[in-house]
Amino acid sequence: MFLSAAHIDVKLHQDYADFFIDEDNNLKGLIICDGIGEFKDSGIVARSVAELFIDKRMLKTENIILSKELNVLQKKGITGGTTFISLVTDLKNNKTNIQYLGNGGIIQCRGDFAVNANSGISYRYSDIMIPHISPEGALTKHISNHSGKQELKASEIELKLISEVGDILLLFSDGIGSLENNFILKDDEERYWRYENTVIQIILKGLDSLLNKNQDPESFEEELIMFNQDILKQLKSESRLEDDAALGILISPEVLHYYKSKING
Repeated sequence: MFLSAAHIDVKLHQDYADFFIDEDNNLKGLIICDGIGEFKDSGIVARSVAELFIDKRMLKTENIILSKELNVLQKKGITGGTTFISLVTDLKNNKTNIQYLGNGGIIQCRGDFAVNANSGISYRYSDIMIPHISPEGALTKHISNHSGKQELKASEIELKLISEVGDILLLFSDGIGSLENNFILKDDEERYWRYENTVIQIILKGLDSLLNKNQDPESFEEELIMFNQDILKQLKSESRLEDDAALGILISPEVLHYYKSKING
């Protein structure tokens, strides 16, 4: 599995993202944290949660919530909060575990996502995350000074990435998008249309270009890390991000095999 995670400051400097590779235990993981803007110290909390996951290997949400480190922050009067999405892949057993609190998004693509015979729009994907948002648009789950048991109960997704053409996962903070913002419209002919996230299409177009250019497993992960950083810089420079943004990417080796076979005919 190839992983990367990156974040970029746009507004409040409150998002954070990172990833780890644990070869001894056949694990790879990433986390993206989105600080809650209404609290002044949310950047500190977002970074702390990410560091507990990455550095302390607290891979279960409850371990982070009960950690002495977060307790110390509260005792120091740090007023902040964060949402997060974490991913851990067990390479030995080909299992991927995702946990999340709050909103943002997780999308899954097959390796042939750029081939679509039914539409002029090339890039196909499926949303696999239901954001923790009330009908009024408020966060219902998060880590903060105001969180109770209900707000701290994370959702969990277990995946086996077994597509014959490979799998791609994108995980992102709401600075990039969140399903509740993909509103539905009805036209005069009683047809229903869902808003499409332009930023996601740009990221997928960039991934398609990267995969067409490089299918070498020896160098691909390094290029994926650079791609992640560069695409966020591009989106910021084009004024497509209105808030801080974090992006995590997982690509299975079969995706590279698919692109290599496609290019070689």
